[in-house]
Amino acid sequence: MNLSTRRLLTARAARAARVPVLAACVAAGVFVPVVVTAQSDSQQEVQDLRITVQSGDTFSDIVTREMKSYDAWGEIARYNKLESPDDLKPGDVIIIPAQVLRLRNYATVIFVKGTAVHHNSAKGTKGNISKGDKIYAGDLIETAEDGFVSVSFNGGSSVNIQPDSTMKINVLECIDREDACQIKLRSEKGALGLDVKSSGFEKPTVFIIDSPYASAAVRGTSFDFDINDGNALGVTEGTVQIQLNGSGLRNDIEIGKGVLAGEGKSINDLIDLLADPAFKLNDDITRVSSQDVINWDPVSGAVNYLIAYDTNESMQSVVTSLTETKTFNKPDLPAGDYYVSGRAVDSNGLRGFVSKKRIRSIAIDPQLESPELDVQLVGAEMTVIASGSPSDNIEVKIGNSVTTVDGIEYVLGEEMMQVKGGDSITVSIDPAQPWYVQGRKVTSNRVSSYGLLYIFEKSGG
Repeated sequence: MNLSTRRLLTARAARAARVPVLAACVAAGVFVPVVVTAQSDSQQEVQDLRITVQSGDTFSDIVTREMKSYDAWGEIARYNKLESPDDLKPGDVIIIPAQVLRLRNYATVIFVKGTAVHHNSAKGTKGNISKGDKIYAGDLIETAEDGFVSVSFNGGSSVNIQPDSTMKINVLECIDREDACQIKLRSEKGALGLDVKSSGFEKPTVFIIDSPYASAAVRGTSFDFDINDGNALGVTEGTVQIQLNGSGLRNDIEIGKGVLAGEGKSINDLIDLLADPAFKLNDDITRVSSQDVINWDPVSGAVNYLIAYDTNESMQSVVTSLTETKTFNKPDLPAGDYYVSGRAVDSNGLRGFVSKKRIRSIAIDPQLESPELDVQLVGAEMTVIASGSPSDNIEVKIGNSVTTVDGIEYVLGEEMMQVKGGDSITVSIDPAQPWYVQGRKVTSNRVSSYGLLYIFEKSGG
C-alpha cells in the first residue's frame, strides 16, 4: 500500500550569522560559484514534526519511514505517551520531536586507525571513536598523531581526517532538504582529504569547508585542504573555490593546481601540482612478500612521498600511511589483496596527483625450494635460464640498483618476468649500467625465498 503522510509542520528557521562563505552549484555540468550566508556553528533549527495517522499506518511504518530506521521508536513512543504504539487509529497525531529529527542526518565512520576521539555535542560526552559510529551536526572528531579517520556521507562523499587534525560538522542537511544535500565542515588544524560526489544520489551535494584562514566550496571534486600555518589547497579533480575569510578575495582553483593562503601568500599565485609517482610494478596484481620493496621513479620537485595501503580502491580504509623521503618503501602487510597509492609532496606541502596499483601480499613458504638461475650477459642481451620442471612457475626480478634494509639486499628499478622451469627469457639491457638478478618460485598463494643475487657490474667505463 502506498502510504501518504501529511506534514503539518516542517518549517526551519535559519539563524543568520551574516558571515560570507562559499557554496557551489553545478548548472549544465559547469561549476558556478555562489556566495551564501553562513549558518551558525550548530545544526539549523528543526521544529517538531507532526504526522496524522492515515488508514493502514502502523507505528513502526511511521517511525521507519520518517527516521529511515526504527532505532528511535522508544523515545518517540515515550514523547507521545503511547502505552500501546500498535493501537493507532486514523486521525491520531504522532509528534516526532526536534531532538529526534536530528538523528535522521548523520555521517558514518567507515575506518579508524590509531587514536581518535569523538566529541558528541548532544550528549556532551567524548570517547574513542569506532568504525560504524554515527556523527551528527555539532559533533567533533579529533585525531592524535597516530590517528586517521574516514567518514562517509549520504551519496558516497567522504572525508579522510589525517593525523593530528580536527573536523567538526557544523551543518548536515541531507534528508530534510529538498533542493540539495548541504554539508558544512570546520577544521582548526591538520589536513583533510575530500572526495565529493556529484552523481549517484537523488540530490546534489554541496560541501563547504571552513578554517581560520579561508573557506573552500566544492561539489563533484577531489582535493586536499591543509589547515596548519595558513592553508594549502591542492585540487586533483574538478574545481574548488577558495575565499579568504574577512576579505572577500576569492579564486577558482582548477584540476592540477594548488594555492597557499596565509600571511605573505596570495591565492592568485597558482602552483602546479607534482606528477604521480610511477611505481615499478608490472603485473595487474603484483606479488609482494616480506622480501620485497615497492619503488618508483623520482618525481622532480618532490621533497617527500606519501605511501598508503588499502584493501579498497577508494583508499578510505588506510592500513598503513607513512612519509618516505626515499624512492622505495617496504610494506608490512598481512596476507591479502591491497591497493598501494603514492603521492609526491612539494616544498609547500602541496600533495601531487595519486598513483595507484594493485598488489597481493603473499607469505613465504619455507617448504618451497628457491630456484637456481643460469644468467648469461652477452653484449646488450641478458638471458636467464630457470631450473626446475615445466610445472614450476619462476618469477625473475631484474634491476639496475639494490638497497639494503635490515641487512637484506633488495633489487630496485626492477622488471618482474615469468618463466617456466627449464625455460629461458632474454631481455635487452644497457651494458653501461650495473644489473642485478634474483628469482623465486611462486604458487597461487605462496612464494619461496629469493635465490642467489646475481651481480653484473657495468662495463665500458
